[in-house]
Amino acid sequence: MKTLDKWVDVRKKQTREVTDMTVTIVKDESLNSYITLKEVNDLTKPHKIPVNGRWITKLDKNYTILEYTPLDKLYNVRVHINDKEQILEYYFDIILQNEIRKIEGKDIPFYNDLYLDVIYYQKVATQTDNFILLDDRDELKDALNDGKIDQEEYDLAYEVANSLMEELLTNNNIFVNRGLKDYYKYRKNKVKGSLN
Repeated sequence: MKTLDKWVDVRKKQTREVTDMTVTIVKDESLNSYITLKEVNDLTKPHKIPVNGRWITKLDKNYTILEYTPLDKLYNVRVHINDKEQILEYYFDIILQNEIRKIEGKDIPFYNDLYLDVIYYQKVATQTDNFILLDDRDELKDALNDGKIDQEEYDLAYEVANSLMEELLTNNNIFVNRGLKDYYKYRKNKVKGSLN
């Protein structure tokens, strides 16, 4: 295997436009995962993406990103939640590895991004039905052609993505099945809602 060096600090991922946010990081032993909750208080402009032929707001003031960094999986997942407490998408980064770094006395999750992504759009975003997208295949292929990864890592990315998509199709992904549970449990800046 090559030595991939594409490390991502979960506190900073998907927050380019954000100017003020509250970040909560906890370890959930039962999930063998770190949970990062990024509550957006202010940003320079809303972040919009095209979904199913229309533009949707993926990140705005009072939106939240709930992020799982499982210690026993080769993916990291961000759950994008709008200001109406609706899940827009689950965004899975396929990874080579993760690690917990001690920064200013706190455990901070990092992951080594293996280019390929699986996005699980929800009905709120698509306005039709849930939809799975395998994204950044060209970026993964370019990384192989440029020698940033080797064939073993390339194959591993697809193996993990295919297994993950099968879990999504059969409703067997532990993080998707948690719904809004952890959002309600760990949020700081919103009035507590009731669990459904």
